[in-house]
Amino acid sequence: MPGALPGETVSVRITQDKKNFLRGEIVEVTGPASGRVRPPCPYVSHCGGCQYQHAEYAEELKLKEAQLREILPGAIIEPIVAAADPYGYRNSVTLHRTMAATPRAQRLGFIGRDNLTPAVVDRCLLADERLSAVFQTKFQLDKKTDHMSFKLSESGEIVTDREERFYRVRVGPESLLTSPRGFFQNNLAVAQRLAAKVKEWVDRAGPEVFFDLYAGPGTFSFLSARQVPEIYCVEDNRHSVEALKMNAAERGMNVHVVRGRAERDFPRLYAKRSFGPAVACVDPPRQGLAPELARFLGAPGGPETLIYISCDPATFTRDLKIIMAKGARRLVSAAPFDMFPRTKHIELAALIV
Repeated sequence: MPGALPGETVSVRITQDKKNFLRGEIVEVTGPASGRVRPPCPYVSHCGGCQYQHAEYAEELKLKEAQLREILPGAIIEPIVAAADPYGYRNSVTLHRTMAATPRAQRLGFIGRDNLTPAVVDRCLLADERLSAVFQTKFQLDKKTDHMSFKLSESGEIVTDREERFYRVRVGPESLLTSPRGFFQNNLAVAQRLAAKVKEWVDRAGPEVFFDLYAGPGTFSFLSARQVPEIYCVEDNRHSVEALKMNAAERGMNVHVVRGRAERDFPRLYAKRSFGPAVACVDPPRQGLAPELARFLGAPGGPETLIYISCDPATFTRDLKIIMAKGARRLVSAAPFDMFPRTKHIELAALIV
């Protein structure tokens, strides 16, 4: 139940009575668990962003590991990689309109716990302090737009997804160009650890070719696969494609860039020629893989090694069933990363051969 911890005794108000389940809300915690703490954020009761502020961070990590073991029974799951600090880690935030469509400037907010009511906050404890100004500033949105994203460059400059430009983000030793209109991980310290794990698996496989699907600006190509002789990147977002090309040019790397949809264009690309030993790395959005791409990746004759980066274990397990359905693949290891501390979300890297 949201807001409760394992082993606690709580007083609950039933809000929904169904044939097979009840849904309710906590009225009072009458027997708190030892891992319970007072949430430091004053907005936690109505802002929908955090689900674990009432738990010690070590307890949150245990719960997330247990969740993965429940949905991946029998799998080898590595210890979850913790964030160095569970607060102040986000280098980007997306804020939403708080009033009906209007040309007037207004403060923006998060989506509330009821998934409907806006939550206007003066500060978000998950965000880098250098983003603090965006929570108290008024912005004017056009009538077709209901949200706005704010992202932090490595120099501390705030850029928005309304800008047609590029900015730099530093992940460990690498400074990458990216676009505010494309995707980039919002926890850079944990992203570095994730890229290191991918590199470890790529080095172990020793491929001649690395396929980076949903490549963005080339994060895994440049942080995890620079040692591979041939790299192919497939990315649909035109802004990310331009950043990817510039990142490759800066490093003097001959990266083959395909602008297109991974589910449509990767099978075509792979069928065009014979490749040597290959690793395919997929980092899809939260909705996961299209079924046709999952089937292709699971079929005999595809890349010998598959690395699946997921930000939603539920869609990952769905896709894994399709990938493994023909018996040509097996899950070797799953490595969780706490990319989103204090929230319910888990980043997962899986090695499938």
